[in-house]
Amino acid sequence: MAFSRFRIYIILQVILIAATTLAFFWTLDQEYMLITSSSLVILWVLEIIYLIWYLQRVNRDIIKFITAIKYDDVSISFHKKKKIDKAFKRLYQELNQIINDISEVRSEKETEHQYFHSTIKHIGIGILALDESGKIEICNDAALKLFKKHNLNYISEIDLIQPGLAAKLTSIKPGNNKLIKLNIDNEIIQLSVKAANFKIKTLEIKLLSLQNIKSEIDQSEVDAWQKLIRVLTHEIMNSVSPIKLLSGSLIGMFEENEKIKRINELDNSTIENSLLGLKTIRKRSIGLSNFVETYKNLTQIPKPNFSVFELSKLLEHLNTLLKEDLNKKNIVFQFSCLPDNLTLYADEKLIEQVLINLIKNSSEALLNTKEPHLEIKGELFNDKPLIKVIDNGKGITKDEIENIFIPFFTTKENLPDGKAGGSGIGLSLSRQILHLHGGNISVKSDPNKKTVFTLHF
Repeated sequence: MAFSRFRIYIILQVILIAATTLAFFWTLDQEYMLITSSSLVILWVLEIIYLIWYLQRVNRDIIKFITAIKYDDVSISFHKKKKIDKAFKRLYQELNQIINDISEVRSEKETEHQYFHSTIKHIGIGILALDESGKIEICNDAALKLFKKHNLNYISEIDLIQPGLAAKLTSIKPGNNKLIKLNIDNEIIQLSVKAANFKIKTLEIKLLSLQNIKSEIDQSEVDAWQKLIRVLTHEIMNSVSPIKLLSGSLIGMFEENEKIKRINELDNSTIENSLLGLKTIRKRSIGLSNFVETYKNLTQIPKPNFSVFELSKLLEHLNTLLKEDLNKKNIVFQFSCLPDNLTLYADEKLIEQVLINLIKNSSEALLNTKEPHLEIKGELFNDKPLIKVIDNGKGITKDEIENIFIPFFTTKENLPDGKAGGSGIGLSLSRQILHLHGGNISVKSDPNKKTVFTLHF
């Protein structure tokens, strides 16, 4: 409605200017109307000037409004005008409404900004945000407390705490998690650092979250040692107890009341029993020696020799290598990769060793399973490769899952000849190999239905 009135005003003024122009040309043909002609010229000029002023009047206010918005000035208002043309009244009302809306949005953003900064400041995890030049844009109290600093302006200042630390932090790729060990004022700190990248306009920002997980690691180490000690104690006592009992029996055969028996007091039966006891002691000693040797091998895994290789070719090789043995056990073996050209950056031989061990475990778990099935799948999850070893065997109970990666812990039953069904180091060795690759191995099991071992890289 306001703009319709505005158009009417403009049309009337244009008509008035046109009429003045026609009147001027009409007076030129009339005698004794020179003064009238001059007056019409002056009136025509005044009408044009008024039209220009009338148009520029609103333009000046609109420019003023746009300039205020450009420079984020919401203090401007069009309410103070004493005389507002009815044609522009609605326009000014809309401009004032826009200014009020922008002011409210700005206030909300300021509140959110303060809330965000307060949250970052008081959160228990250290937060660092730095730009491409290394300038620190955000550094909360938890981060300063970790590094025992009052302030940090550039990431390079962290090198004063530990040389090369800044490079380690900035080299962490988005989405990755890295453990960094620090010694600050003779205090050991285990930092778990995670990185994320985001962009503010044209500025690239790297966000680092830092958490001291030393207490959690210490507790995990204590738990791991306690579990390992229990297993070691069990295995060692299995060998030491028979040796202790047999040696006591042998002593009793050749000694009475702490006096050595004479030769004539010994018979063939005593000699045969003594020989049998000594053979048993030797056998248990060899077993204990092998146990120690196995533990030694577990702690001496070779350093990975990294290279890029296609997973499908490795799985084809394993299929050729193990197909005959799996066929004898009537196990259906399948493998797949998605995408077909999925590649790994790892030590191919060590990964092959891990997969052979998992396939061996699965084939043993499938011994009494109807329609046994074993599958290996290579796939991508969040742009990171995974390998899944899946079987429908007897599975692993919840209690066993907590212990299966502990060295020498085994769920395998003893063989008919009395020998142990497994050494209990295969899965522990596999986990260590994955750790050397910066990855991990996890397991999910629904007994007698589905068991999945997943290699994360």
